[in-house]
Formats: sequence, structure tokens, C-alpha cells
Amino acid sequence: GNTLLDNTLTLAVPLKYEIELNAHGFVSPASFVYGTNEKDSPVTCMKENINFTFHVISAGPNMAPNTNLEIMIPNAFPPNDFKLFNTLDIKTTAGQCSYNKYPRNCSPAEKNENILKDVVTFFSKPAKRQMYCMKNDSLCLQIYCKLGNMESGKEATVQLHLEATPSLLEMDDASALKFEVRATASPEKNPKVIELHKDKQVAYVYLEGVHHQKPKYHVTVLIIGIGLIVGVTLFLLLSFVLWKIGFFKRQYKPVPQDKNRRDSWSFTSGNKDD
Repeated sequence: GNTLLDNTLTLAVPLKYEIELNAHGFVSPASFVYGTNEKDSPVTCMKENINFTFHVISAGPNMAPNTNLEIMIPNAFPPNDFKLFNTLDIKTTAGQCSYNKYPRNCSPAEKNENILKDVVTFFSKPAKRQMYCMKNDSLCLQIYCKLGNMESGKEATVQLHLEATPSLLEMDDASALKFEVRATASPEKNPKVIELHKDKQVAYVYLEGVHHQKPKYHVTVLIIGIGLIVGVTLFLLLSFVLWKIGFFKRQYKPVPQDKNRRDSWSFTSGNKDD
């Protein structure tokens, strides 16, 4: 009689739920001009700040647990570790952000002046250099933001303010630098969470630095000096060649006057006297 009471069975069914994170980003200004000024000007950082803005949206049907945002910015020319950018400020509307702080630097890297190399570089600058970050790249500025749980429809915004050091950017010989900045949103790893459209979790923002193409002071002086020397040398060489072929010794004979025309003038003049 108790058999009907004992035929219940409890099953543990693992529940999985789907989440979707979308990351977007942009930068202002999208491009800037760099390069050191005249020899007497003080070395400073850029007056205009570079402002990045990143948005993370929880677009799925469920809450995204413990959402993180990782921002990777190329920040050095390998093998050197001179920091190209200074971090001025980071603001987030949710959670908090962290990064490895380093002293603000607006002075150039010490390097040996080589006038001949500078002249060759000026006339043979490569067109553009692509700058990007590998995974866990130590030469990149890495910013980690913990945005917390993001309910469906919630949005978080991270604002990043940087400044560049023109003299450090000029260490590279390229006429333009293109920085690929990558921002990746991700939830806390959990076997119960299914991430939809993972490609939308990554945002790429491109920042371009263009060299002003003005030669350095000593390069300008050298180019003008070489131009004057070459010009004077060619002039003297041409003069010598013309002298050797006798150009300056040619005899110029007077143009003979027409005898008949002279007689005609005399006859006419005589008639007028009569």
C-alpha cells in the first residue's frame, strides 16, 4: 500500500542561460599631427588630449554576471619601453578601472644625433607603421574595468583621456602611425553561461598619428648648404667648359653697312640742300 508513496525521483537538471554583450568605441580626435618643432622650442606633451569612449551593453535576455572590460593600447616601439602615452584620467559609469601607473613623461628619449642618418631618413620615410597589441602584451597600456553584474538592457560607459609625447613618437621613422586599440567585454567564466555573438564583444578603435614632415633644424641647414655648394660648383664647372671651348674669346665683327643705302642718303641730302 506504501508503494505509491515511494516512486518519486529527484533529478538535478543543470540550467544554462544565454547572455550577450556588445562593445563599441570611438576616439576624438581620430588623428593628430606630431613632430618636434624648431630647435629652441621647449619639449612638451601634446596640448590636445586624446579621448577614448567605450560602451558595453548587455543585449541578451539574461543578466551578464561580473562583466569585465579589457582595453589594450599600443604604448611603445619594441624593443624600447619608452611610454608613448600618458594616462590623464579614467572614468566609468559602473564599477571601477585599474592599470599599472607610471610617471608622466614629456621629455624625449636620449639618442645620438646622426646628421647623415637624419638626412637619409627625411628623404626615405616609410609610409605608415601599424601598431597593435598581442595577448598580454607588456608593451601595451592595459586597462581593466570591473563593471559588475549587468542586467539585460544595462549600459556601461568608460571614458579614457590620454596625451602623447611627440618627441617619443618621432623615434620611429614612419611618416604616419596607425594605432589599433582593442576593447574586449566578457562575463565571469561560468559553465552555466552561454555567450551569444562573441564577435560583438570586441571593439576596435583606430587612432592615427601623422608626422608633420618638417625636417629637423640641422637637416634644413645641411640641405641648404649642400644645395648652395652644388649650385656654385655647377656654375663654376659650366663657366670653365665654356672658357675652354673659347666661348669668351669669340671675335665679334662689325656689321657691314649697305653702301648703296649710304649713297642714297647722301644724294637725298644733297637735293635738300639745293
